[in-house]
Amino acid sequence: MLKMIGRVCGFAFTTFCLAGTVTAHHGMTGRYDAAIPIVLSGTITATTFAPPHPVLSVRVDTAELPAFEVGRPAEYFGPAVARAEDVGEVREIELSPVGMFYDLAERVRVGDRIVIVALRNCFPPH
Repeated sequence: MLKMIGRVCGFAFTTFCLAGTVTAHHGMTGRYDAAIPIVLSGTITATTFAPPHPVLSVRVDTAELPAFEVGRPAEYFGPAVARAEDVGEVREIELSPVGMFYDLAERVRVGDRIVIVALRNCFPPH
């Protein structure tokens, strides 16, 4: 009986620890800086549409804000910015692991131009 209790406790502890890691990884706190939406405009250099997240790699080619409209504008509280430090860099954009983003696999290709509005996580590594 003690062996069984030990196994159950060990399983519960492992599950709890892993759940904490997943929660931290996925940013479940919902603390994103909506006051400064970051605009990344450039060319897709790579895509990954496999768990745990879809990822787009984008070579940012301008610090100019392109003409764009965002869906759900009420979610953004400040003016969008295009950061000079992003120009010339390839930025990896990790998308939420939901169907609507996995569905992009049929719509975007390496070489496509894209404009992404991103919110920076408030916690390191941002």
